[in-house]
Amino acid sequence: MKLFTKILVMGGCFFLSSTALLLAQDKTVTGKVTAELSSEALPGVSVTIKGTARGTATNADGTYALSAGPEATLVFSFIGFTSEEVAVGNRTVIDVALAPDVQTLSEVVVVGYGTQKRQDVTGAISSVSAAQIEKTPVTTLDQALQGRSAGVQVTNNDASPGSGIQVQIRGIGGFGSNDPLYVVDGYPITGGINTLNPSDIASMDILKDASATAIYGNRAANGVVIITTKRGKAGELQVAFDALASFQTEPSVYKLLNAQQFATLANERAVPDAFQPVAEWNNPAALRNVDWQEELYRTGLRQNYNLAIRGGSDKVQTSFSLGFLDQKGIILGSDYRRYNAALNLDYSVTNWLKSSTSVKYSRNDSRIALGTGGQNAGVGVGTFTKLIPTLTGNPLTDQVKDANGNYGYYTKNNTAVNYLDNPVAFIETQDQKNQNNYLLASASLEATLAKGLRLKTNFGVNVSDYSGYYFTPSHDRLQAPVLSNYSQSANNTAEYLWENTVAYTRKFGIHSIDFVGGISSQENTFRRMGAGGIGQISDRLRNLANVQTITSVFGDQVTYSLASQFGRLSYNLLDRYLITATVRRDGSSKFADANQYGVFPSVSAAWRIKNESFLANVDALSDLKLRASYGEVGNQGGIGPFRYLGQYGTGGNALSAVNNGYVFNKKYAEGLVLLGLPNPDLKWETSVQTDIGLDAAFLGNKLTLTADYYRKESRDFLLDIPVPSQTGFSVASRNVGSIRNTGIELGLEYRESEGAFKYGISANVTTVNNEILSLYDGLNAIGNIGGLGFPNVGGNTWVQFSRSEVGGEVGAFYGYRNAGIFQTDTEIAELNQAAGPNTFYQASTTVAGDRKFADIGGPDGVPDGKITADDRTIIGSPIPDFFGGLNFDASFKNFDFNMFWYASVGNEIFNYTSRVLQTFGATQGGIGLQNVSEEYYNNRWTATNPSTEYPRVTRPDLNGNTRPSDAYVEDGSYLRLRNVQLGYTLPAALTRGANISKVRVFVSAQNLFTITKYSGLDPEIGQIGDPDNGNSRNVTLSGIDVGTYPISRFFGLGLNVTF
Repeated sequence: MKLFTKILVMGGCFFLSSTALLLAQDKTVTGKVTAELSSEALPGVSVTIKGTARGTATNADGTYALSAGPEATLVFSFIGFTSEEVAVGNRTVIDVALAPDVQTLSEVVVVGYGTQKRQDVTGAISSVSAAQIEKTPVTTLDQALQGRSAGVQVTNNDASPGSGIQVQIRGIGGFGSNDPLYVVDGYPITGGINTLNPSDIASMDILKDASATAIYGNRAANGVVIITTKRGKAGELQVAFDALASFQTEPSVYKLLNAQQFATLANERAVPDAFQPVAEWNNPAALRNVDWQEELYRTGLRQNYNLAIRGGSDKVQTSFSLGFLDQKGIILGSDYRRYNAALNLDYSVTNWLKSSTSVKYSRNDSRIALGTGGQNAGVGVGTFTKLIPTLTGNPLTDQVKDANGNYGYYTKNNTAVNYLDNPVAFIETQDQKNQNNYLLASASLEATLAKGLRLKTNFGVNVSDYSGYYFTPSHDRLQAPVLSNYSQSANNTAEYLWENTVAYTRKFGIHSIDFVGGISSQENTFRRMGAGGIGQISDRLRNLANVQTITSVFGDQVTYSLASQFGRLSYNLLDRYLITATVRRDGSSKFADANQYGVFPSVSAAWRIKNESFLANVDALSDLKLRASYGEVGNQGGIGPFRYLGQYGTGGNALSAVNNGYVFNKKYAEGLVLLGLPNPDLKWETSVQTDIGLDAAFLGNKLTLTADYYRKESRDFLLDIPVPSQTGFSVASRNVGSIRNTGIELGLEYRESEGAFKYGISANVTTVNNEILSLYDGLNAIGNIGGLGFPNVGGNTWVQFSRSEVGGEVGAFYGYRNAGIFQTDTEIAELNQAAGPNTFYQASTTVAGDRKFADIGGPDGVPDGKITADDRTIIGSPIPDFFGGLNFDASFKNFDFNMFWYASVGNEIFNYTSRVLQTFGATQGGIGLQNVSEEYYNNRWTATNPSTEYPRVTRPDLNGNTRPSDAYVEDGSYLRLRNVQLGYTLPAALTRGANISKVRVFVSAQNLFTITKYSGLDPEIGQIGDPDNGNSRNVTLSGIDVGTYPISRFFGLGLNVTF
């Protein structure tokens, strides 16, 4: 026993001494890793000891520290660069410059259900990096897409805080939804991406042709945007904090009349129409003036803070982040707050089994400015997005507030103007809340069963929950007291996804294959409810229980599902000849049995010409690849569930003005009616796409070029077609027609390094040619879907602003040709005489000073000497000839600079605001209560000022001077300096002692200036809402400036700190 004890003690001493000796031999090795060509520091480079699991990663300034012995070999590896192995020996400082790996072309792109080296991509894919997003501070993620990728057109529909963006990839494909499909960390989501925190994004890959998108089948017709969020990496824990504080300047304003000018014009307008002016307007000099633009605009403020913790070991990597955004808009009453939390967790259970979890939560709180729309609850929470009626209000209100804090209004005794409101009072006394909660979560298990063979199962949930209310108090400022109004609504969307995939990658000598296949099941349930009423028992009791009269009640629930099988096979021969075949079979519950399933195939090929022997010695050429693809994809986004069935509903209720009930035995009984004609032949829209592309790189990949020609033909889009009145309905939904988009995309980038000075410039441009090939037998054109209340002669309404006709473009502007202003009654009489007996050239009431329209057609297309509906024609188009972006970035030592431009050329704008600012209001009767522009006031036609541009002042507009015409169509081309940023990174020597890896401060400015000929406040005009269709955006109402929330300048100061 004693001998055993001695041996144990001696062995223990030997072990401890050996360990101490080994530890004594280890030393701390430090250094910096840079890019060989640019000398730029490379953060995130993996530094490991060869043959062990020990390692670290370089920090933000490219430096690292690692304990290693003299016999160790350090391995430096980073995506896009050639790995380096360096023996430690006696050195304690090892700096490494990594050379670019020409074979990988410096990056990996994310494709559907996998990744590919960019050199192996056979489809049309472009990418937006985290660095590009960070250099352009944006409120919502979709804003970061503007101008960054060829083929992607991004337009602000409404610049209010937190508002959504219109994104179109390769043109307009139909009259329904044209939004791309967004896939976030592998989860295809329904809806937009404005709830995501831009700071969490690692990359966005935009799939544009059918070869790239067919793996997503019947949701891919409008392109796919794959969003990858930041994840943890093995190595030291990193903590990053970002802060940005900025202010938003008040925008340009309309030059409107003051009270004195307004009263003078009102009196002038009233006299020829035998209308008695308002008595107090007879003395304009005594009137009080209120500038509503000055009262409603303010300096906006935006604060944005983000905290992220990322890191991990070989087995566990994690990323956790928090974000907070607070923006007070430039218009009184417009506020937005967003709270974000995100967690990504990757865990290697064994060397063959890995689990991944992603959770993203967002809460959005918003307050909607007067007249700027908002969450459409169906009970008056918001409708049009027009600001014009608010900002151009009558300037004659007594005052905004008196000395006692009472709001000023017109006296209720004046019946001519007793409905004039005080918009400041309305904003400050209303109470509203709009809150959205979002949760996107997924968990997966991936097993590597053999070399190159992987199985993966993924389950996810996507939940969106909205609740809101809207309240306006009672008042007695009108002749009849106005009761309080309260409405409340809520909706919920719950979506579940389960996918199972198998992937196999193998190389056989000169052959390589990459296969992925799987099955997918997705279910979506949407619920909503709401009610509204008037007459609260007390204005302080703001809930439905205290409403005296319920005026509306609604609610519904819809569930639909998608079951799919898909596969993609890629083949590579000699790294020169590449081919990819993809197919997806989708089954949707939205359609009848005969049309539930569809198959969407694609095929693409590429030839890496640079790898041929005849180009091997062309050193200036780094890479050259020719691509071609063809495929079919679908679109079911604009089709509601169960429209193939005969759906019945009440069509109203006992509380509403319109209902289908009846009285039976002295009691109300609800009735049911057919809500629409069923069509069992409905199916998804199909898009047939062809793409031919070229990728080239020169001068050691310093200069890269991408060019594509695309042709996208959308077929069987959903459209409401007129049906016989005997059916009891006016229209029925059918799949009809086809639309073709063709164009060219070009992308160019150059990067250079001259010592400490490094710079890069990139540009992209896209052309779009949109043509309607067919609609329906006997139907050659359709007007805009929905409309604006545009006054016509006799109180009718001009609702047709656009006309989409075969051979033309979707949403082309439609109206009359302006031929100037009638200068004399003699001119009118001569035209009336030429028009024939008992008829007139324009109208019997037309007089000198009215607008003259051109006679360009009659019933048979030949001018007939009079102005009728047959004289309307295409007068412009909102679709640009081309659009694109230009980016310049540079760095010198610790300074960095970025400048980004965006341009749209050839598009036109229907300036509805110009029409508004030339009339006192849209009503036919009354004195009119809307202000007008100084431009119109100073240049209107009078007998002493025979203007040839603006018509006379009149009430009502019996000649139809303001009918849709090219008098309101303007060139909407513009060039905007979208963003400028200048940053400075503190020297590492100043911060390393405080355990801070990086401190960067920067100043940023957005929308500094815009070059344009457009006379309105801003030329970036998207789509406006259709009030007849839930206020949803409508492609046939594109490019119409109705005075939406304007874009203005941001100036900010930011801080980036990494620990």
